Amino acid sequence: MKRVTPAISKGIADNKETMIDALYPIMGGMISKYVTQAIKELMEKINHKIEDGLSFKKYQRKAKAKLSGVSEMELLLEESSDALISSLFVIHKESGLLICEANTQESEIDDPHMVASMASAIKDFINDWVQSNTSQNEVQILSYANATLYIESAGSVYIIAFLDAEPDAEQRKHINTFFAKIVKEYATFFQKFDGDDSAEEIVSLSHVMQKFLEHQSTNHTRGKEEKKSNFSKYILSFFALLVFLFIGYRIVLWYQCFNLEKMIAQQTGQSIILDKDDTHYILRGKVETLKQTGSIVSLLKSKTSLPIDNQLSVPITYLEKEFKKEKRLRKSVDEKLVSFENNVTLSINLLEKKISDLEGILKDSHVHFAKKLAQKDAALLALETKKQALKKIMNLESEINIKLDKKFADSPFYDIIKHALDFRKLKLFLAGKATYNEKAMRSLAQTFEAYITILAPYRSYLSAIIVEGHSDSTGVESKNKILSEDRAKATKKYLLGLPKVKALGIQSLFKVSAYGSLKAIVKNGVEDKEASRRIRIKFKINKRKLTKQVKKMIND
Repeated sequence: MKRVTPAISKGIADNKETMIDALYPIMGGMISKYVTQAIKELMEKINHKIEDGLSFKKYQRKAKAKLSGVSEMELLLEESSDALISSLFVIHKESGLLICEANTQESEIDDPHMVASMASAIKDFINDWVQSNTSQNEVQILSYANATLYIESAGSVYIIAFLDAEPDAEQRKHINTFFAKIVKEYATFFQKFDGDDSAEEIVSLSHVMQKFLEHQSTNHTRGKEEKKSNFSKYILSFFALLVFLFIGYRIVLWYQCFNLEKMIAQQTGQSIILDKDDTHYILRGKVETLKQTGSIVSLLKSKTSLPIDNQLSVPITYLEKEFKKEKRLRKSVDEKLVSFENNVTLSINLLEKKISDLEGILKDSHVHFAKKLAQKDAALLALETKKQALKKIMNLESEINIKLDKKFADSPFYDIIKHALDFRKLKLFLAGKATYNEKAMRSLAQTFEAYITILAPYRSYLSAIIVEGHSDSTGVESKNKILSEDRAKATKKYLLGLPKVKALGIQSLFKVSAYGSLKAIVKNGVEDKEASRRIRIKFKINKRKLTKQVKKMIND
C-alpha cells in the first residue's frame, strides 16, 4: 500500500488535465448545486424587494400567484428567464484555438476564430481571478448591456455559451448538464487536439451542439405561447376576484345594517330600514312620535361616527295633534305675556316715582359725599407717601449693599458676602511692620474713593466707617494686636488726607478696629501670612437714628 500511494500521487501530478476531464462530470454536479444555492439566496432578496414594491405589476403578480399556487418569487424569475443561447464555443485551453462552434440561424458569427482569440484573452483573466478569489467556483458569468457570456472551465477546454440575458437557476443546471456530457464523451479528443479542425470528432461535436441550440429555441418559443394562452385566464380570474370582493363588501355592509336595525328594534320597539354607503347611513321607515325619531338617531350616533341622513316619517294624525297642542300652548303663553306686560308697566311707573324721590335726596347729599371723598383721597395719598418713605428707610442698608455689589462685582478687593473692602491681595505691609507700601496704598485709596462715593448720599444714616487692621500669627498675640492697630491707624491717617474725604466732610465717621491674628487667612490648613497682613474697610448703619425716625413718621 505504501508503494501504491506515491505512484497514484505521481500519476495525478503528471496527468492533471486527464484527471480533471475524468472528474468533471462528478464535480460539475457539485458546482451546479453551489450555484443553485446562490440563486436561491438571490431569489430571497428579490422576494424582499417585491414586498416593498408599489407598482401595478406587483399586484398583478400577487393575484396570479394566489390563483396559480406558484410563489410570487418564482413568477418574478420566470418573467426575467427569457435568456436564449445564441452561440456555443469549445476552445482549447493551452493553445487558445477554436475546436468547435454552433450558432442559431439569427446569430451566426462571421469570424469565429477571432472571437476564440478574444476568449483566450478572457481565459487568462478568468484563471487569475479564480486563483485570487477562493470563494468562487470555475463557473463565471460575464455580462455587458444585454449580452452575457457563460464560461465553463473543464479540464483542457473552455466551453462558452453566448446568451441575450443572464440565465436562471433551471437554465444553468440544464447548460451544466450538457457541458458535462460533452466533456465526458470527448475528453480524450480534447486532450490530444493539435489544431486539426477536419477531424470526425469535430463534425460529431458540432452536430450535437447545433441540435442542443435548436432544441432550446423550440422550448423557448413554446414557453412564450403558453404564457400568452394563460394571460386571458389570469385576466378573467382577476375580474372574478374583483366581483367576489364587491359581493363580499356588500354583504358586510348589509350585515352591519342588519345588526343595527336589530339593536334599534330591541331598545326602542321601532322597526326601521337602515342603508349605508361609503360616506353615511340612511334612515327610512315610519315611527309613532318625533321623540322616538330623536331616540333612534341618538342611539345610532352612539354606535357610529358616520353622518346620518334621517328620512324617518311620522303619521299625519300625530302631526295634527301636536299642532293643535302647540296652538293651545301658544294662546296660553300670549295671555300670560299680556298680563306680565301690564304688571311690568305698573312696576315701572312705581319705580320711576321712587327714583325721582331718590334723585332729590342724592342731590342734597352729593356735595357732602364729594367733600368726604376728597378728604379720604388726600388721607390715602398721604398714607401712601408715608408708607413709601418708611419702606425706603427700612430697606436703606439693603439698598446700599445692592449698589456696592453692582459697583464692585468684578473687583478683587471686595467681599460680596460682608459688603466690605478687603485688601488681602495688595501686600500692604511687611512682616512685623506697620509701614505700608506706597504703591499699594494708592491702589487702596483709589478703591476706597469709589466706595465712599456710593456711601456719601447716606452719610446722615451712617454711624461709622471702620478701618480694620490684621496681622499674621507670627510672634506673641498681644504684640500682634498692637501691630494690627498701628496698621489700621496708619491707613486711617492716609485716607483722612484724601481730598474726596475732606470734601464730603465724613472725617468724624472713621473708626479703627484691631484684630491681631484672630482672623488670619488659612487655606487647606496652612496660613497665608501675606494675605493675613491686611486692611478691611466696612460701614455701619446708625440703627438707633433709623428707629427714631421711623417712630416719628408713624406718630405723625
